[in-house]
Amino acid sequence: MKTLLTLNHHIRNKKKYKSATDLVIGIPKGLFYHEHSRLWEKFFENLGCKVIVSEDTNKEILNYGIKHCSNETCLPVKVFHGHVYSLKDKVDYIFIPRYTSVDKNEYTCPKFCGLPDMSLLNLKGSIRVLEVKLHIDKDINFTFESLKELAKNINVEYNNVVEAFKNAVDLFHKNEEEKLRDGLNQVNKSKKLAVSVLGHPYVIYDNYMSMRLIGKLKNKNIDVYTPMSLDRETKRRNAYPFQGKVFWGVGFENLGSAFTFAEDENINGIIYLSPFACGVDAFIVEFIERRFKTHYKVPFLKLTIDEHTGEAGFDTRIEAFLDMIGCD
Repeated sequence: MKTLLTLNHHIRNKKKYKSATDLVIGIPKGLFYHEHSRLWEKFFENLGCKVIVSEDTNKEILNYGIKHCSNETCLPVKVFHGHVYSLKDKVDYIFIPRYTSVDKNEYTCPKFCGLPDMSLLNLKGSIRVLEVKLHIDKDINFTFESLKELAKNINVEYNNVVEAFKNAVDLFHKNEEEKLRDGLNQVNKSKKLAVSVLGHPYVIYDNYMSMRLIGKLKNKNIDVYTPMSLDRETKRRNAYPFQGKVFWGVGFENLGSAFTFAEDENINGIIYLSPFACGVDAFIVEFIERRFKTHYKVPFLKLTIDEHTGEAGFDTRIEAFLDMIGCD
């Protein structure tokens, strides 16, 4: 409450603009959301804004995305556009951050760099977008310059926006540290089968796109491990052949996870879930498959999905894979 009172004190041009406490900010439940949702929700909550997150992905949202994107667009970006469209009449602004790099020597997929522009173009200006730029590899000042622009757009003092951002980042890092304390890198040595599910977080943790793959495995009493089950340093150390080099962040995550889990005798199989037309996965999966053929014996299944993938065929391939690794 104190934050809201402080913000209200600094609101300018009250007759012309809404105050921050009147603003409703929409956050699409796609792409960046699956890793950084708490960061951005907390940021806008600190500013006193009301935050609306779009519904879980469903058929209607997917159809919105298909309608507003070109055929060549990858499935996660189509889904993201569907989430944006579903919010457009419910909020004052839609928040779409512009990620270029979130760590040193690590870059995002190009679609993240142009996501605000792509959304505005494909939805023909029917939305108002707020963005924060993240280009950590080059210059942290990009972020603070974009916070200045955001402060102007929502009519809040810049210092208050920076304070809200820093508070949200601190909370985000605290949560990440708690996850580490909860015990990463620990594959249970039990009689249960254990499978690693690899892929982009916005695919494997989206129940609609992934067709509830993780839930289906758990329902068969299988332990499931993802890149989020490992700490950052382990994944970078094992991300053959790109250790110490400039590469995509998601590449480090999945290469490092694949080779870490492949070395673990308690992992019975690895499934890589990839969206059709993903340029990044075209490289990553190729490196994984080549090295698995020469260095490891753990069964590996690549599943490619798009908007036309049928769940019956998808399940059949999973069942065949599970039979191979000895699941009853």
